[in-house]
Parts: sequence; C-alpha cells; structure tokens
Amino acid sequence: MSRAVSIIGEVEQALHDASSDKRMSVLRRVTDLFVGEAENFNEDQTALFDGVLGQLVSHIESRAAVELSQRLAPIANAPLQTVRHLAAHDDIAVSGPILEKSERLTDDDLVTIAKSKSQAHLAKIANRARLNEVVTEVLVDHGDSEVANTLAINTGAQFSKIGMAKLVMRADGDDRLAESIGRRSDIPAHVYRQLLAQATDVVRGKLLAAAPADRQDAIRKIMSDISDQVTPKTSVMHHYAAAQRAMSVFAQDTELTKRKIVEFANIKQVPEVAVGLSILSGTAVEHIDHLFRAGNGFGLMVLCRSLTLDWQTTYAVIMASRAAKILGDSDTDDLREQYAALTVPSAQRVVRFWQGRQKVAKHVVQTAPG
Repeated sequence: MSRAVSIIGEVEQALHDASSDKRMSVLRRVTDLFVGEAENFNEDQTALFDGVLGQLVSHIESRAAVELSQRLAPIANAPLQTVRHLAAHDDIAVSGPILEKSERLTDDDLVTIAKSKSQAHLAKIANRARLNEVVTEVLVDHGDSEVANTLAINTGAQFSKIGMAKLVMRADGDDRLAESIGRRSDIPAHVYRQLLAQATDVVRGKLLAAAPADRQDAIRKIMSDISDQVTPKTSVMHHYAAAQRAMSVFAQDTELTKRKIVEFANIKQVPEVAVGLSILSGTAVEHIDHLFRAGNGFGLMVLCRSLTLDWQTTYAVIMASRAAKILGDSDTDDLREQYAALTVPSAQRVVRFWQGRQKVAKHVVQTAPG
C-alpha cells in the first residue's frame, strides 16, 4: 500500500496539471496498481483507491473513462463509489461494461439507473449474467422491445409471477418476443397458455417444434382449444355493434361508465362490459374481446388496474369472462395478489404497449397495397 500512498501526491499534481495526458498516465498507474493486487485488498484498502480514483475520474476524458470502466467491470471488489459513478455515466461506452458485468452494483443501484437512463443502459443491465426479480420487473416496465427480448433470452434472469405475466402481455403482437419467452423453462403453465393464445400461427408452430416430445401433445391440446375460441374480426364487430350504441350514451361520463361496467359484469353481459372498458381505456374492442376469451383473467386484471377500478369490480369483470369456467380458487387468489402488487402506472404502461401495437397494425393495414 506504500506505493498507493506515494502516488496520492502525483494525483494532486495531476489534477492541477492542464495536460490530460498526464492525468491519464496517473490514472493508468493507479488502476494498474489496484487491478494487480485487488484480490489481496480489504475494504479499507479498496476505499483508499476509491478516494484516489474518485478525484481523477471527474477530470478525465471519455476515452480514459471507457478504459477505466472496462478494467474495473470484472473486479469483484472494485472501488464502489467509482463503479457507481461510471455506471451512471450518460455515455454508454463508459457505463456499459459496468452495467453488464460489475458485481459491485446492488439491485437498488440497477433499479435507479433503469428508471432514469436510456434504453441502451437498460439493454446492458438486461444482459447481466444474473438478475433478480426486483430488477427484471423494472426492466419489463421501462424497457423497449429490444430490452424485453434480451431479458427473455437471458437464462440468468429471474421473474416474479407478475413480472413474467407482464412480459407475456407485452409479447402480444411481437413474434420475436413471444418465441423467446416460449423457449424459457421457467414459464408457468397458465402463463404459457396465455402466450400461445395471443401468438401467431407461425410462432405457435415454432414453439411446438422446439418443445420436448413429452410436452408436444399437451401443447397441441392447448392450441386446439385456442383455435375453437377464434372469432373473425367482422363477427366480433357485429357482435358488439348494439353494445357500442348502448354504451355511447354514457361515454362522456367516466364515473357513470364505471358503474355501468359493474352492473353489466354482474349479469354477465360481456359486450357492454367490453365496450365500456374500451371507452375508458382507448383500447380497441376487438383486443378486449380477445382478453375475455383468453381464459386466465390476467389481461383483464391489468386493464382494470390501469383504469383504477377496485378489486371487486375487477373480479366481477373476470368472472364475466371465459376465465370463470377455468380458474380455480388458487388461481383467483393469485390474481388478487397480482392485482395488489401491480401498480397503476405499471399497468398503464402495459396498456400503452397494446395501444402502440394497435396503431402500428392499423397503419400497416391502411398502407398495404391493393
């Protein structure tokens, strides 16, 4: 450690030196010294290096910060404050190596960065060798399609029940994401059913082909059940035409619309309930019809939560759907727990993903030739 102490004077001189080359030279010497003996340093000794590097890191050019990040990222006991400073850097070339590899970052560090930095930062986090549930849930909430897909193919990423379910809901209309999720070994059976229900025939075929032989018959049975539920879009819209006329009377009164949803849910009048939810959320009625036919209730729970409907109303809506014939008591308890755990902003982000894909799909149809 005597070499580290002797170099502190050089650090002070370098900070007052106008030459960036001099600062970089001193930084490299300090880094070489630390990296060469890192496994032998205790926390107090590492903290000394943290103080020295901390003084230098705020006064160096990006190219030097990139080099420092790359060298410290694999070090298990790297100087903590220096690592945090580099991880929060706006330049992904600087922050990327730390975000992807450094074991010094805590879940709280990763969550804070995921909520405040760019999608490039989130993509690096999503690619870490190990990710805990609290981090993956934030990434599912805030990440774009690239981040979501990186998470889905990361076998070291752990998901809570609600985190996995939200990831599956995000895969509606995203074939690549649906296929990536479908290849995971940790997806619960009822969530896998939801994934197949919303997947395209192409994705279903790929997932069936990739499944182990002992699971293929069960998958074929699910796919057969799903096929029986499919209704052409023109039939869906005809089915809802009368309900749209009836509910349009209340469309300008949000509270009245919510009360009508409860009334119609309690007597199992699905078209009016679906149209009411469509009016409040701005989600296409054919998509909501799909949620009513899904059989697991999760999509409807997310939609209701996004509209700040209480659990009693949400439960009535779910019980008016096909899920009422399939869900057992334990499944309903799971939904209630997930409803309580799901924040309104998180649910609203999922709904915005649906709506964004609806706009894209509509644009594709409108601009398709002939």
